[in-house]
Amino acid sequence: MVDFWDVFQQGQIEAASASAHLAQSTALNAEDRAKREIARLESKIDGLALVSQALWELVRERTGLTDDDIRARIEEIDARDGRSDGRLLGGPTTCKGCGRSAHTRQVACMYCGTAIERKHVFER
Repeated sequence: MVDFWDVFQQGQIEAASASAHLAQSTALNAEDRAKREIARLESKIDGLALVSQALWELVRERTGLTDDDIRARIEEIDARDGRSDGRLLGGPTTCKGCGRSAHTRQVACMYCGTAIERKHVFER
């Protein structure tokens, strides 16, 4: 005689196994995508570092500025947002359209839609 409970349990085990296999496959795909994205970002960082170095060498050669001059400027710019953390984050500002508080990370004022002005071209 067929034990229906065993048949039911076997079905549950097979469903759980299939679900676990799908979860593992999904996790591996996500990990692979993350690794590719990290490699892409590292490549962009390397490219930006190369361009920055080339620009700095041209400026240094043509102006007489020194490495100490650029280090001091980097430290000054880094401290503008109140934190010396190696990041250029912007900060609080006032919307020119409605006068409410905003942040330079925003593209537009959330109250009136006016574009938020940034103090510096590279500020995000």
